[in-house]
Amino acid sequence: MSKITKTRWQEIFYQLLKGHDIESGLTATEIHQQMESEGLDVDLRTIRRDLTELTTTHGLSSNESRPERYFPSKNYSLKYELHLNENTLQVLLIALNNLKFTSHDYFKSFATETETAIFESLDPKVANDLRKSKDKYYFDFSTAGKPISSNSKDFEKVMVAIRENKIITCNNNSPYHDDEYNQRRRRFAPYMFILTSGIPYIIVEDQDDRQFKKLRATRISDVRLSKKSFEPIHFKDYLHLENFVGGWGGLQEETTSIKIICDGFMATYFKERTIHNSQEVMKLSEDKFQLTFNCSHSYELVRLFSSFGGHVKSVEPLSLYSQIKEIWQSGLKKTA
Repeated sequence: MSKITKTRWQEIFYQLLKGHDIESGLTATEIHQQMESEGLDVDLRTIRRDLTELTTTHGLSSNESRPERYFPSKNYSLKYELHLNENTLQVLLIALNNLKFTSHDYFKSFATETETAIFESLDPKVANDLRKSKDKYYFDFSTAGKPISSNSKDFEKVMVAIRENKIITCNNNSPYHDDEYNQRRRRFAPYMFILTSGIPYIIVEDQDDRQFKKLRATRISDVRLSKKSFEPIHFKDYLHLENFVGGWGGLQEETTSIKIICDGFMATYFKERTIHNSQEVMKLSEDKFQLTFNCSHSYELVRLFSSFGGHVKSVEPLSLYSQIKEIWQSGLKKTA
């Protein structure tokens, strides 16, 4: 991991404390534990030193209890200075244009607005060079496709609700349910935005049954922001977000262990791209490889694996093999 500067550490600590007050402030030890849980290695003494400095530079406050709990002062307004070189600007512009061309149409105007603001703040020569370089980038939809979206105004309200912890009412137009279901007004607390190959999803808590659900953002319509706020909880502690594959998978599904024996052609596909963090490719012999995954079972995986046809030698578990075999047999019947 690259070395994190003192200034960057202080920014991380300050961002962690934002939203806390005198009652909910964090101690140096609690911040240290949070850093460790996120895989960030920082000494507790460094945290205490930086918190002391932040009381001067960022208007950080603390209560009089022991141990001290830190929180941002409401009377302090922090102004950020961004220091970007041409490499970081190039990456930022690529990221903005990737969102603009491959994801929900909501991002188009905001990405363009942000890009314009960046160019206007730069030295004219640097801005001109970066503008010229845009012709050298091309953004492909990939097989996941660009989402067909006609609900940009509704999606904007959803993003506001995520940012401000607001309850929303809306319709969820699922192609897998009947009209009666889709016309029913729903009340959701939107917790999290997920972007998978350009396709936006929202994790919400249904206010009727108090269950967490994953919704495709393009299917949400007639959104209205409620004045009622919700208190976000640490829902990621018991939802299996790490099991998602391509936006598929249930929030509370257990992990499925998948093992596929295949030839070199199929193995090369997975050597060159990762579809899940658990993915492993092992060579067994000259033209025999083993692929393993630990993730949610989904029909998207069934379609992917079945597309390799005779390059697949064996599949576990049996339930996954049965679904792949069903696709193969169905295809043969229709083309016979």
